Amino acid sequence: MVFSAVSYRMLPHDAHNLSILMGMFTGLGGFLVVFGIARLVRSKTASPEKLKQQEIERTDERNIQITRAAYTIAGATATVIFIVMAFVFVFLDYRTPAFISIGAIYVQLIAFYLAYRYHSKRM
Repeated sequence: MVFSAVSYRMLPHDAHNLSILMGMFTGLGGFLVVFGIARLVRSKTASPEKLKQQEIERTDERNIQITRAAYTIAGATATVIFIVMAFVFVFLDYRTPAFISIGAIYVQLIAFYLAYRYHSKRM
C-alpha cells in the first residue's frame, strides 16, 4: 500500500494508466489492512463459545458441500464470462485483451486439471 502511494507521487503526469493502477493497489492494500484489523478485533472480542460454534459450523460436512457447490458454479460462470469477453474483444478488434481472456481460460483449466489430479490421488 505504501509502495503504491509513493509510486503514484513519483509517476509522470502523462502515465495516466499507471496512476490508475497505483490507485487500485492502494485501495486493495487499504481494504486488506481494514479487513485484517476487523478480523483481529472480532476474534479478540468474541466469546470462546461463539468462536467454537463458528468453527463447528465452518467444518460441518453440509456447509462444506454447499461451499464446494457454490465454488463450482462460480468457476463455471467465470469460464463463461472469459469466453464471452474473448469473443467481444475479438469483435471489437482488441487482440491483446482477447488473448489475455483466452490465457485466463487456459490458466483456469490447467488449475482445475492439476487440482483434480492432486485430489484424485489423495482420495
